[in-house]
Amino acid sequence: MFTKKSFPKAILHIDGDAFFASCEIAQDPSLRGKPLVVGRDRGIATAVSYEAKACGVQRGMPIWQVRQVCPDVVIRSSSYDLYSIYAHRMYNIVRHYTPEVEEYSIDECFADLTGLRSRFHMSYESIAKKIKDELQSSLGITFSVGVGPTKVIAKVASKWKKPNGFTIIKGKDIQDFLRDIPIGAVWGIGPNTSAYLNKFGIKTALQFAERPEAWVKETLAKPYQALWHELRGTPIYEVHPGGQHEYKSIMKTRTFSPPSADKEFVFSQISKNIERLCTKLRAHKLFAREISGYLKTQQFSYKGFEVR
Repeated sequence: MFTKKSFPKAILHIDGDAFFASCEIAQDPSLRGKPLVVGRDRGIATAVSYEAKACGVQRGMPIWQVRQVCPDVVIRSSSYDLYSIYAHRMYNIVRHYTPEVEEYSIDECFADLTGLRSRFHMSYESIAKKIKDELQSSLGITFSVGVGPTKVIAKVASKWKKPNGFTIIKGKDIQDFLRDIPIGAVWGIGPNTSAYLNKFGIKTALQFAERPEAWVKETLAKPYQALWHELRGTPIYEVHPGGQHEYKSIMKTRTFSPPSADKEFVFSQISKNIERLCTKLRAHKLFAREISGYLKTQQFSYKGFEVR
């Protein structure tokens, strides 16, 4: 049964819009409105402004190709110290409202707003709006915000209307909201799992959430069982407050789309994912004692390695 409560918990998810590019624009307002790409130092587009996206530029695109696709593009080198400063300012602003803030990545965080209505004498929607307004006025960057009864619902909500989105999903509205969400847009469900669920006629998040619990347990692994509960408004994933000192490990996974047996393509995709992981390490001023990786095939077999 879907939750009948509006907010058994009130979870906020905040996602910076084109964060690296937005930080550069906040520091240099003359860039506003121009197609901007970050990544000259890496040789690939690691961040892309919305104006550059409109020209056809995509993340991971080689810089030489970026110039061909968008001749008017402005290309900057990455400034990870700058992005880290903005990230910590973001976390600290949210902590003015609640200590329960999880630094999920350099450009996004979760916060637990449960019980704050009486403290601030306003609704969860108003609290979230106040946080969003303060973030944008203080940092000069737009953020997309989602609020829901679970972390999964909140994260899906924040992605719903980007950029500068603001989406509130109460428990009673979950089914209506999930009806329009493709199953592949759910946090934790990649293209391969999405394709697998499609075989059972599951195209939307609602169709997945409406499946019987017995079917989910019989057909899917535990992580997807937790997603099923979260999509129905039952909190499973806790907000874990803390910063860099609490990280024991960091993981980044990505599904290659489309699937490929081309070694150069696979290597480029792995390289991009390692770069995303290193970005997070730099943001939290961490270093790795051990690195491990794995590849999962379309037949769901795994090949891995470890480097100490």
